[in-house]
Amino acid sequence: MAALNDLGPTVLTAGIVVVSALLLSIAYPDRYVTTRSRPDLIGPKGAPIVGNLLQVIPRHRRMLGWFKQLNENYGPVATFTLPPWGRGILINRPEWLLYVKQADIQKYSRGPVARALFKEFPGGKTPVASEGAGWRLARKSMYPIFTVKSFTEHVSSAMNTIVPTARSFLLNASKKNIPVDWNDLAGRIALSIFSHSAFTHDTGTLTSDPSIQGSDDLRNALLALNLISARRLFNPFWQWTEYITGDRFRFNRARSYIRNIVLHMIEARRAEIRDVPAGERHADFLTALLEDPTFDDPILIRDTLVTLLFAGRDNTQNVLAWGLHALMGAPQWMDRMREEVTRNGSGNHELQYADLSRYPVHLAVFYETVRLWPGLPKNARLALCDDVLPALPEHGIAAVKIEKGDYIFWSDHNMMRDEAVWGPNSNTFDPSRHLTPDGSFVRPAQPRFNGFGAGPRLCPAAQLATYEFVATMAGILPFFDLEPSKVPGLYDEPSMNESFTSSLAGPLWIDIRMRKGMD
Repeated sequence: MAALNDLGPTVLTAGIVVVSALLLSIAYPDRYVTTRSRPDLIGPKGAPIVGNLLQVIPRHRRMLGWFKQLNENYGPVATFTLPPWGRGILINRPEWLLYVKQADIQKYSRGPVARALFKEFPGGKTPVASEGAGWRLARKSMYPIFTVKSFTEHVSSAMNTIVPTARSFLLNASKKNIPVDWNDLAGRIALSIFSHSAFTHDTGTLTSDPSIQGSDDLRNALLALNLISARRLFNPFWQWTEYITGDRFRFNRARSYIRNIVLHMIEARRAEIRDVPAGERHADFLTALLEDPTFDDPILIRDTLVTLLFAGRDNTQNVLAWGLHALMGAPQWMDRMREEVTRNGSGNHELQYADLSRYPVHLAVFYETVRLWPGLPKNARLALCDDVLPALPEHGIAAVKIEKGDYIFWSDHNMMRDEAVWGPNSNTFDPSRHLTPDGSFVRPAQPRFNGFGAGPRLCPAAQLATYEFVATMAGILPFFDLEPSKVPGLYDEPSMNESFTSSLAGPLWIDIRMRKGMD
């Protein structure tokens, strides 16, 4: 005891830390502290105390690649541990994913790690950041925008304005021999459709003038929030490192910009509701939301609109951008889509929602695009109780034990490109896989196809994105030839951002040429 008293507090503290670290290293020799040993699962060997953190940190902006590597090295199930997630179990079988999705809310949850990140963006009172009654209320607040009535009355009306404007944009670019960044244009189209249909509001982001290409503050803000949020998922030190990289400042600035847009929109509509007679007001989603006493929480309203603004632009932009990229590599499908428009006699008017089923080729192209570039390329769920993923004897795969507190990870992007799931041509863009020999469209079935989720969290926007894609392509492809730009140094083979969603990284420059009869 006297010897201990002779030691200074610094030396004593250091000794305690060293001994504690040694004991923890013995208790957790290859995994993150607090996780239990799972010799029944295989995966990359971790380091004492921190698990696989040292392997993940250099890859935290390229996690899809690491997930793919784990699947290739360890098969349909692999495990890893790291802070703050604890034990992660990566699955790569659609049957297991469907099982987890169907048990969502009862046995599985987004968990506190994901909810904390989503609370930052898009907001704490959104479906992605809430559970239980909060989740049900947030989901209910968005429901009216995804009804058939909304599609037929509001979205179809918006298409009658937006698609002709996009055609005029492309026509003018063609006449002036100006290359077009299709990724940028797709975002402008998507945002314009959403703002017209949900808010009866013209953002001014889409006009017939191709010189508007370039900086777009709204696009830049949404992209920054998307990218920075995704980087946080596997960086447990993001709250400190972002001050070094500047991402914290960029995130806060972008979030404030988006929230201010939404708040100004709310204030203007509240003034209209107060001052304009009921029969003369805008009868759209925003008015209905603000007039419904169920949704009297200003934070809920703000977060709902931020979510819809992000998703309304992002989902449609991504599928339009990747869809054209794929079509330019398979121009025979562009020709088939043009023939379908001609056959339906819709070249002189915009496609209406009620006519969607008459476009099986367009639908097949849409679903094939979503298969290759799903809306959420990676995801996770927390196990709320002990569970077992069922055995798959037809594939020679044993059951997998899941313990309470485990996180199940998966990648829709990797799974729907896996040869074991979709066959030897799984990485090939082939819409014919969604068509019968007589040309009828066959919606891809679960569990192989998971582009829109399943179970209680099934994406409510699936049909909306489908209609917007089909109507936009049907309104553009018959009038123009579109191909990768031949301007030297302009066109690059596109890659995908490591973000929440499957956004295309950078521009997609194309050359436009009017087809015969378009002038």
